[in-house]
Amino acid sequence: MRLLYDESGRPPKTLTESELERLYDHPVGPDGRWVRTNFVTTLDGSIYGPDGRSGSINTESDHHLFALQRALADVILVGAGTARVEGYRAVDLAPWQRELRQRIGLADFPVLVIVTATLSLDPELARPADGHGGPVIIVSTDDHDDAVIEPFRSAGIDVWQLGHGAVDLARVIARLVERGLPRMLCEGGPRLHHGLLSAGLVDELAITLAPTVVGGEAPRTVHGDWISPAPGFRPDRILLADDQTLFLSYVAG
Repeated sequence: MRLLYDESGRPPKTLTESELERLYDHPVGPDGRWVRTNFVTTLDGSIYGPDGRSGSINTESDHHLFALQRALADVILVGAGTARVEGYRAVDLAPWQRELRQRIGLADFPVLVIVTATLSLDPELARPADGHGGPVIIVSTDDHDDAVIEPFRSAGIDVWQLGHGAVDLARVIARLVERGLPRMLCEGGPRLHHGLLSAGLVDELAITLAPTVVGGEAPRTVHGDWISPAPGFRPDRILLADDQTLFLSYVAG
């Protein structure tokens, strides 16, 4: 992995794994947290391939950097649609990810937080696909009674009801900070990304530019009404992998 640009003025260079870890370590911003959104997109702007999943456009280097960012986060934040399509479950980690977390003083696993207004999810997602996994929180609205919520709580899922009609994302972020979970990584989808951006809650956009073109009718990284005023971001770093994947990072401000 080669660093092409860094806002702090570091010259271009080939990065060691430890330098890459430090580069992607979550800072803590003035609001006591850091919300990073991470998306992969093709050169023609698609966030997935013909199978409707992001995995079909991921590259080897993106898989690794995706895993590294998970290892450095307190929270994996995702919308229900993405959770269903991509098969999200309680987050399990490889040994190297757990070793890294132990070394920098994080909990064994990040918390998976799924945002859903409808609660159209399978409580089985509380169980990891393999091995051990971290806690799961589902955030929904005040519009559901206890009978609807009980299957999730019985599965060991913590259910938060924040907002009426729509989830109040500002309250979600604030509560996570109160819980001592300031390092947040949002992995999609486009509607959740729109909500976070509209509420001014995104500190960093991390974009993987896969060196391919797929066509089709796939959505962009943000889906929803026009955001006004449009939030501004500035380039923080640009990396180039050996497999020609570009990693772009923009920070708010």
